[in-house]
Amino acid sequence: MMRVAIVLFALSAWQNHFGSLRCQGFQLQPFSHVSHDRVVERNMIGVSSESDQEAPLAQEGEVPTNTPARQSLPDHLELRPIPGKGLGVITKVPIACHSVVGDYVGEVITTQVKDRRYLDVQKHLRDAHDVEWETSRIERGQTVSGDYLYGVTMPGGADPIYIDAEDEYESLWTRFLNHASPPDNNVNPKSIHESYDGKPRVWFVANRDIQVGEELCFDYGDDYWLPGESVY
Repeated sequence: MMRVAIVLFALSAWQNHFGSLRCQGFQLQPFSHVSHDRVVERNMIGVSSESDQEAPLAQEGEVPTNTPARQSLPDHLELRPIPGKGLGVITKVPIACHSVVGDYVGEVITTQVKDRRYLDVQKHLRDAHDVEWETSRIERGQTVSGDYLYGVTMPGGADPIYIDAEDEYESLWTRFLNHASPPDNNVNPKSIHESYDGKPRVWFVANRDIQVGEELCFDYGDDYWLPGESVY
């Protein structure tokens, strides 16, 4: 999937970009890119029973098509190639405004783990678990870019925690949501640091009525785009 498939904001711009945005009592939280150098409670949409079975290993660099993220796609949605974007999510039914369309699910990691895994300047701090984590991703045809991190602000000034949905064996279909600039974005992200089960939750809500055949997209924000990149 192309890097532009998930919004990622510079860490320093979080509060400036989203500080005044609120929706249904929860503060909207931006995605966070860990570096410009490149480097939830279980979703209400259930993963199909096939995803509980171990998928066959792919050759290194080859992405399997039967990952849990792809199998989790509900029947009313379709994963389809989108010109200039990679894969995208198309709805086959109308979606009413304010409907919850899905949760953003992945590995929940601390700021320290995120930095060790994705920042070049901290790779020397990696432990054996981090090395095993990277090896496992590569062997299963998963990328290690840090481009699917969602930062969730914690209370009391504590370091944020992150949901990392890059690994298709640890995430759901929402990792394939693409960008669209306003007014073409039709879903908004929301987050809370602790849901009823004690875990962080990130989810997407329709910001208007969505028609059959539309691609589900949200605004990545200005801070995602690097100089010289096209914003559509």
